[in-house]
Amino acid sequence: MKRKFFMALTMLVAILSVQSAKAWHNFAHGSIAYMAEQHLTPEAKEKCRYYLRHTLSHYASWMDAWRLERFEVVNKSHAGMAMPDGVNLDFQSGDPAGGVMGHLVNALAELGDGKYKNLPDSVVRQRLINMAHYVPDMHCPSHINFPASVHPSQRSHRLYDKGKKLGYHRFWDHSLGREGRIKLQYEEIAAMVDRVSKKKAAEIQSGSLEDWGRDIVKLAQRSREVVPKGTDVATMPEEQVEAVREVVFDAAVMGAYRLAHVINTIFADKNIPVSNDKK
Repeated sequence: MKRKFFMALTMLVAILSVQSAKAWHNFAHGSIAYMAEQHLTPEAKEKCRYYLRHTLSHYASWMDAWRLERFEVVNKSHAGMAMPDGVNLDFQSGDPAGGVMGHLVNALAELGDGKYKNLPDSVVRQRLINMAHYVPDMHCPSHINFPASVHPSQRSHRLYDKGKKLGYHRFWDHSLGREGRIKLQYEEIAAMVDRVSKKKAAEIQSGSLEDWGRDIVKLAQRSREVVPKGTDVATMPEEQVEAVREVVFDAAVMGAYRLAHVINTIFADKNIPVSNDKK
C-alpha cells in the first residue's frame, strides 16, 4: 500500500502530459474548486447554487476554455507580477487588463460589503465563475512572474524530461492535474491534499490581500529553489519529489481555502482589506 501511494505521488509531479499547457490544468482546477466548496458556509453554499445553478468545480476551467476561444476579457487574468522588490504581488493598480490580483481587488470592490445584492444575477454569476478559476491560479507557482532584477524569466529557467526540454511553466501547471490520469476523483484528491488543521486554515485565510500576495511570492520563490534550472524531472531523487509535492499541495490548499474565504466573505456582506492600511 505504501509503495502504491508513493507511486501515485510520484505520478502527481511527473509532468508527462502531452496536452497543451493550461493553468493548473482542468482536472486540478476542478479538484481545488471542489475543496473550496467543502469549506463554504451553508449560506454561501446556498447562494452559490442559486447564482451558478451548478457547482464551483463545474465552472473551474471556464476561463481557460473561453480564452482558447479568443474571449479576450479573460485572457490576461491568470497570472500575477511581483513588485520590483520581489516581495509582494502587484495588487495596487486593480487594472482589469492587468494581473490576477487586480481582478480580485476589483471583484471584492464590486461584490463585497453586500454590494452584490444590487447587481444583476448574471453579473454575480459571472464574477463567481471567474473567481473560481483565478483565485487558485494566483497560487500556481508558474503563474507568478518576477522582475528581471529579482529572478530570470521562466523561459530561461529551463527544465528537462528525460533529456528533452521542458518549460518551467508547463512543469508546474500540470503538477496537480496528473492525478486525473490515474483515475482519481475530485473527492480523492481532496482527501489526499486537504489535511490542514483548523489553526492552519485560519492562518491561510487571515490577513489582507497584501498579506496573501507576500505568501504567494514566497511560494513562487520556493518553487524555483525546489526545482533549480537544469533539473531533469525524470531523474529527481525521492527527497526532491517529496519537496515538489509539498509545494504543489501547499499551493492547492492555499488556493482552495482562500477561494472559500472570498466567497464566504462576500455572502456574509463583509469584505477583505486590500492592504493592512486599507480596511
